[in-house]
Amino acid sequence: MILGWQIWVWLNAAVMGAVAIATMLGLASPVWWWCSYLDYPRPQYALLLVICLTVGLVLPQPWSAKSWWLVGLIPLVVNTVLLGPVLFPGDRPAGTATMAHLRVIHATYDHQNPDLSRLVEYLERQTADVVSILEVKPDVLPQLTAGLTRYQLAAAEPRTNSHGSAWFVAKAALAQGLQIVDSGVIHLPADSDRPILALTLSVQGEAIALVCFHSIRPQSGGRLAYQAKEFEALAAWSQQPNLPRHRVAIGDFNTTPWSHLFRQTLRVESLVNSQVGFGLQPTWPSQLPAFLRIPIDHCLHSPSLQTRQRRVGAKIGSDHLPIVVELGWNRAD
Repeated sequence: MILGWQIWVWLNAAVMGAVAIATMLGLASPVWWWCSYLDYPRPQYALLLVICLTVGLVLPQPWSAKSWWLVGLIPLVVNTVLLGPVLFPGDRPAGTATMAHLRVIHATYDHQNPDLSRLVEYLERQTADVVSILEVKPDVLPQLTAGLTRYQLAAAEPRTNSHGSAWFVAKAALAQGLQIVDSGVIHLPADSDRPILALTLSVQGEAIALVCFHSIRPQSGGRLAYQAKEFEALAAWSQQPNLPRHRVAIGDFNTTPWSHLFRQTLRVESLVNSQVGFGLQPTWPSQLPAFLRIPIDHCLHSPSLQTRQRRVGAKIGSDHLPIVVELGWNRAD
């Protein structure tokens, strides 16, 4: 019996020690690129640490020995601080009766999956004003256009790889006065071969600039460095004086909101994370249970907009889950 609980003590200590090391190494991602992978699963770190602390305190040990388990509070606090901005709501301006709204859905589809039925069925059930879809291929675009009967194609840049994208606007929103002002392809940064599809809408007399953003996967030191350039270019885009005051960047960022690069991008005053205060909302990989996923699909917007609602959608046949964001602004501003 004694041997049994001693094994649990050592096993619990080993798990807590490994998580504590991973927690601290994740902070070194600006120095060593491979540490960026250790920076992503912070919700899982926090969960494991809570379990280890609980197990350590209930094990049949003297209280003097149990006090050592409290060392696990240090990495738990580190992870909680980094997760805090999305877990705890910040100051949000109160809405008014004159507030205008725009509901945006983003879906990152798997370009290797030929079956679009789940994606089409999901979007047809929604009441979005505008929809962005990533990984749109040339042979898929006609199927989407035909299947999405409640939406009109606003702009598209299909590609045979994962770089294609498309914007759709709800026909009901068009009937109520929403207008497609402009669309086109931009590159963030300028030397990128990845097309970023931009769209400008007029909603209740106010112009809104939107981009369907797609970042490179940081699978090496060079790719992580290039991802940093993409985020810098996105921040620069959000500060362009010739754009409308309302600006939205939504898509697959291939990083978490607590990663070093993401937090660095949000240091500019022109971008706000829509996820703040709405919880973890993990989107990838969709095949895993929710507690094992991480959020890498995001919506950033200008401070002139408010996030009224935000949630993760259902499975659509992709390794990503869609996100649904309702944005609002006071027309009296």
